[in-house]
Amino acid sequence: FGFEQLTLPAVLRIMRRPARLVRIMALVCAGFALASQCCRHGGINFIQALQPVEPLHITHVVPASSGKFGSTPLYQRVPGNGLPPSLVAGCLVAAIATARSSCSNQRNEKQRMRVACAASGSEVGVVLLSAGVGKRMGASIPKQYIKLMGLEIALHSLDTFLDCDVSEIVIVCAEEWQHIFKDHLEKRGSTKCTLKFTTGGKERQDSVRNGLAKITAPIVAIHDAARPLVTKEEMEKVVADAAEYGAALLAVPTKATIKQAIAVDDDFVAATPKRKLLWEAHTPQVIRSDLLRKGFEKAEKENLEVTDDVSLIELLGEKVKLTEGEYTNIKVTTPEDIAVAETILRERGYVSPE
Repeated sequence: FGFEQLTLPAVLRIMRRPARLVRIMALVCAGFALASQCCRHGGINFIQALQPVEPLHITHVVPASSGKFGSTPLYQRVPGNGLPPSLVAGCLVAAIATARSSCSNQRNEKQRMRVACAASGSEVGVVLLSAGVGKRMGASIPKQYIKLMGLEIALHSLDTFLDCDVSEIVIVCAEEWQHIFKDHLEKRGSTKCTLKFTTGGKERQDSVRNGLAKITAPIVAIHDAARPLVTKEEMEKVVADAAEYGAALLAVPTKATIKQAIAVDDDFVAATPKRKLLWEAHTPQVIRSDLLRKGFEKAEKENLEVTDDVSLIELLGEKVKLTEGEYTNIKVTTPEDIAVAETILRERGYVSPE
């Protein structure tokens, strides 16, 4: 179409283009055009302006003679010669620029996917931590072996990783609970990746080190078995970031305001960190295996203790990428968490195997 008139059919033709952002921009441009005319001439009755009358043109508007509200509209639509050419040209330039930006974003996403593919198969191993006791659950068995909709909590995580393209999975658990995993794997049938077992340590970082000792892949993902709701899509995102940056973890922006106490035994407020800068750490935490081994060497040499895996990388002075995950990737710690996890699984359409 020409610059003389911006017709509604022309806008609709643009909106039928396959690029989503181009369609959105076409609608935005039309909106800006109407808004511009509204500001210029005093206003517009949008409902009336969009009525299917001939010709279907977005036209100039002028104030109605009556300025009262009621049955008579405050502003009315009158025939005109279309939008000013300069405004139409501006809208088209904006649409073209947005389309180019969309193409650039698509290229960047394809590049990220190539990185993710490069970090797949034999490149990625998993350490599944399932050696905890879970005292806060108040159960007679470790919480990760409580059934969640007919399947042990730890097995939900295992199934997710079995569906991912990983080369090996090291399960860290007590020998007395290995049968839970072996029986499940037998029911699933053959798997593409190698399954290994090792025992846990006194602290979490000891268990991670034991698992890492069994890993041969250049990239390792460490995951708490008590997080049964992690998804394959989350795993793919964090692996792609780790392959690009060396270390990454799933995390979500903190919703609540956090208060910092003066000391462990002094429960008065010392500071209030900026909430916009705070993220809640989740797992998997994915790291280059050689980098994580260096982190453990430093921690052992300096007698340092950490509560998550990427902290070891931070101690080395290396950057760690925050990969935004889902709030549904909860850690099952209390009986109330089980009820929440069941609700999430039902919403996903999960069917109990029992």
